[in-house]
Amino acid sequence: MKILIAYYSRTGNNKFIAKKLSASLNADLYEIIPRLNVFFFLILSSLLKISFGNKKTKHRIETYDKIILCGPIWMGQLISPLFDFIKKNKNTIKALYFATCCGGGESEKDSPFGYNGVFKKVKMLLNDSFIAGEAFSIDAIIPDELKGKTDEIMKLKLSEETFNNSTLLKKYDNFIQIVKKES
Repeated sequence: MKILIAYYSRTGNNKFIAKKLSASLNADLYEIIPRLNVFFFLILSSLLKISFGNKKTKHRIETYDKIILCGPIWMGQLISPLFDFIKKNKNTIKALYFATCCGGGESEKDSPFGYNGVFKKVKMLLNDSFIAGEAFSIDAIIPDELKGKTDEIMKLKLSEETFNNSTLLKKYDNFIQIVKKES
């Protein structure tokens, strides 16, 4: 089973998840690099659903049995680098799993800014090729003294210590089992 982890990460949290997945699944790793990698333009293009595209990859997507797309969700949107990856490769993706490190927690998953809406968008784009999605919410590592302080929360970084000492590890182990099980 040949697996590719394709990721975009602005803060490093999704890169952390992608590298961890790559090691656990003995998968190839590919960083998605937008052609216009400026935060303001990425937000704008994500909201307006316009594309600047991504830089080319040396990986031949059609040669992979499974793709894990890893990246953030901003304001309840499938961000443009991830959308562009799906759009460009939708006819060659056999099975796609979506993993995200996001700010919204379980209580917000079905809100307009929640991750379930993004999972539904990916399902609409890929139909039966979309297998599963999992959100690793930064909420799980917020210390009590930072709860409610949005600016401080956005600075939190996943690490082996914060990840392994949180509820994220159980979600991660379950996600790994789903990827390994599904064929």
